[in-house]
Amino acid sequence: MKHKFNELDWINLLKNKVPKSRDVLAGIGDDCALVEAPRKNALLKSDLFIEGVHFKRKDLKLSTIVSRAVSRVLSDFAACGGSPKFIGISLGAPGYLKPKHLREILKEVIFLGRKYNFSLIGGDTARAPKLFFDVWGMGFADKFISRSNAREGDFIFLTGKLGARKFDEKFTPRLKESQYLVSNFKINSMIDVSDGFALDLCRLLKESRKGALIHKAVVPVTRGESDFYRGEDYELIFTVDKNERKIDLLKSKFYFLGTIKSRKFGYKIEDKNKLSNLNITGYTHF
Repeated sequence: MKHKFNELDWINLLKNKVPKSRDVLAGIGDDCALVEAPRKNALLKSDLFIEGVHFKRKDLKLSTIVSRAVSRVLSDFAACGGSPKFIGISLGAPGYLKPKHLREILKEVIFLGRKYNFSLIGGDTARAPKLFFDVWGMGFADKFISRSNAREGDFIFLTGKLGARKFDEKFTPRLKESQYLVSNFKINSMIDVSDGFALDLCRLLKESRKGALIHKAVVPVTRGESDFYRGEDYELIFTVDKNERKIDLLKSKFYFLGTIKSRKFGYKIEDKNKLSNLNITGYTHF
C-alpha cells in the first residue's frame, strides 16, 4: 500500500531541504526557532496573501504566488531601509494541494532565500478551504526609515515607473535601491507602493502631518493616469532632505516628482500650471 504524504513527511522534507545558516541555532523541527541576531535595529513584519482576495489560483503559477507572497514582506523591509534576515511561512493548504505542489512551494522559497539572503526558520501548515500564506519575518536596519519623518521642503522621489509590472508576474522588491539610498543620501521618509501611488503617498503624508505638491508631467506612468491608483507596483516613494548636496545624482537615477509642503497646503497636483487636489484612491481591503 502506497504511503500517504502527511504532516510529518512535510516537516521532514523541510528539515532535509531547507539550508541552515550559522545564525540559525535551532530551526525547523523545534517548537520555536533560536537565532543569533546582530545588535542592530530589528524589523518585524507579517503579511497575508489569500486566494480570492489577493490572487486567483487559476490565473497564476504556484511559484509566482509564493514569490509574490514572500516578496511583499521583503518590500516592506526595503521601505524601512532594512534587509531581511529570517523568514517564516504559515500555509493554509486546500485539498487540491498535492505533495508535488508542496515541493514546488519549498523550491521557490529556497530560491528566494538564496537570492535575497534570508533563512527560512519555520512556520505552520494546516488544512484550509482556500490557499493562503502568512509570511512573517525579521530584518535589520542600520538606520530605520519611517513614513512619519517627511519634512517641509523635502524632495519627493520614486524608484521606478508606475504600472510597469503586470499583476500576474513575480516582482523584485527594491532592497538594493533602498540600501543604496540610505547609505548615500539623507532620506527622511519612505513607503512602498503596494495599494496605489496616490493612496500610499497619502499614508506617508498623513503620518508625517504634511502636504505635497506633485508635478503630473514628471510622474512616470506606463499606461496613463490610472497608474496613479493601481496597486502592487512595489516601487519606493521616498523624500530627501532639501539640503542634500547630491540631489543632482539622485535625479539622474530616480524620478523626481515634487516637494513636501505644509499640512495646510494639502495634497495638490500641478498639471499645465493648474493646481487641483490629488484624488486619494487606491486598493483597500474594507
